Amino acid sequence: MLSSEPMQKVRIIFLKQDRDGIVSALHEMGIIDLRKSSLQISDDVPAADFTEMSEALVKVDGAVRILSPRHVDASAKLSRQQIRAQLAANLDIDGIYALNSERQELAEDNKLLGYAKTVAGCFGQLDVDLGALRSETLSFRAVVANDKELARFRHAQSHARKSGEVVVHRAGKNKNLIFMAYKKGDESMDEALKSIKFTELDLHAKYLDSTPGEIIRKADKAIAGNEKRTYEINRQIDKLSDLNYSRLCVLRESLEIEARRGEASSMFKSTQKAIAVEGWIPKKRLGELRKRVEEASGARFVLEELKTDHGELAPTLVNRPKFLKPFDYLVEFYSIPRSDELDPAWIFIISFPIFYGIMVSDVGYGIASFILSWIIIKKTDPEGLMCNVAKIWRMSAIPAIVVGFLSDQYFGFSLNKFFVPAFTGFNWFSDITYIIVLTIFFGIFQVCLGLLFGFFNERRHGHTKLAISKLTSILTVVFGTIAVAGGFFHATTSGVAMGSAAVAVVMLIATGALSGVEAAEITNLMTHPLSYARLMGFGLGSIIIAQLIDQGFTPHFTGGAVGIAIAVVYLVIFILLHFLNMILSIFEGIVQGVRLNFVEFFSKFDKGSGVKYRPFEYKEVYTEKQM
Repeated sequence: MLSSEPMQKVRIIFLKQDRDGIVSALHEMGIIDLRKSSLQISDDVPAADFTEMSEALVKVDGAVRILSPRHVDASAKLSRQQIRAQLAANLDIDGIYALNSERQELAEDNKLLGYAKTVAGCFGQLDVDLGALRSETLSFRAVVANDKELARFRHAQSHARKSGEVVVHRAGKNKNLIFMAYKKGDESMDEALKSIKFTELDLHAKYLDSTPGEIIRKADKAIAGNEKRTYEINRQIDKLSDLNYSRLCVLRESLEIEARRGEASSMFKSTQKAIAVEGWIPKKRLGELRKRVEEASGARFVLEELKTDHGELAPTLVNRPKFLKPFDYLVEFYSIPRSDELDPAWIFIISFPIFYGIMVSDVGYGIASFILSWIIIKKTDPEGLMCNVAKIWRMSAIPAIVVGFLSDQYFGFSLNKFFVPAFTGFNWFSDITYIIVLTIFFGIFQVCLGLLFGFFNERRHGHTKLAISKLTSILTVVFGTIAVAGGFFHATTSGVAMGSAAVAVVMLIATGALSGVEAAEITNLMTHPLSYARLMGFGLGSIIIAQLIDQGFTPHFTGGAVGIAIAVVYLVIFILLHFLNMILSIFEGIVQGVRLNFVEFFSKFDKGSGVKYRPFEYKEVYTEKQM
């Protein structure tokens, strides 16, 4: 359970005449992670029609994106002959592109018309023919500035020599048009503009060819015509969507499959008559692979189980229930575990929800966590980081509710007496000593477990001294804990404490002597277990803040209009402060729970930098695999 799936590297050699059948079989099985063969023969080349299929895929994919989505019934994957027949059929792909191109041109034209209206609107009723603002000797500029910037412009202009003409027109609330005409090459107007913030108007933009009023009138008419034509185009595209969307989706997926199979050829080796394919598969599926290749080739093949080269790392594949996959996503986001080491995700799956539950420790906050995480899951990309974190958060909300019930915390109130009056859980204040001891011992356990994982990993790699240093580190932590507990807290007799201290010192020296790498981690053997006390610190802090909010801002109705108004104000503050405390508690619960696992636990054994298992496969959406 604590190891990834055992993998086997294989080599399949088959005749070129069986190529299509075997590649199709491998693709449909979806179990081989292809690798470049080490055989000293020529690289294979894609099938002759690979370029044709790739170009067709780009064209069909673009057409599908233009059309309006429609329901698509699953269909069998199209063969290459069927693909060519579909491409030659009357799917009107060129017509789809032409309509979309025209629609884009109309949209761009409307933008230009809209800009012309904006510029003309700034000039208002000024009797200016914008189409006549062309001169070999004069420059014309128009900018829009607010009242403050206009005052600064006038001040700057008053200190400069008189140059050209300036007309100021009110273009709206706190919005002024500054229209300037001056000799070309005269920089004084430009210098005045440098002192203010403004928006420049392009007086040479398309459609600025007459007076402001005429420009607006013609633009409105042109926009209406463009919108009418756009509406007609959309109706035509909708009709084409009804006719062709389903067929094009099936065609696109079939082309994607053919293109992927063509790309896979770059990993093959070939001779004049044979092809060699290498890759990794799960060991337990070796028989299934052999049977399927035999069927596809008519038993004309050779399947070799290869020994891995020195230092070659098998890809990592873990098989976990679907609802636990978000934990794998987060672990891989940190670093992909190596296939030759113990899988750290199971401990993370168990410990993170517990950590979060202790630090949040409130029924109300736990329920809110569940609701908020559920909303995020519904609103975000299922494959994205946010959605996967939200799924972990939703699972972790359950322990937060449980610990909140055990500690009798409901937004800082004690409400168990109304539901289970005879139940007595624990109290964060009176049991604080036990809680902090429990969290530290939890840290000691997890740190030692990490060191034990490190022992197994290093022994597997043949690093005997480093592996033994992991065991001496465990003994250092265990006996050091007994010594501290006895010497400072009288948990043991003085003799046991002294003996444990002596053993801890010897083990500490042995650790340093066995491995310089582990010696560098000696200080962490003391600090990392203590880091788990933050579970108590953040949990207690959240509860104290919640109770202070309850004491200071719980609404009290004293009667009368003033009393009701005060109660409403108190209620708003009460809800707002609890919301902020809840967000802080949730944030710390997630961040610190992840940190304790990734830093204090993973650092003891997990090297990461593994290779993710990426099988040669496709996921059918509109087509069905022909197994």
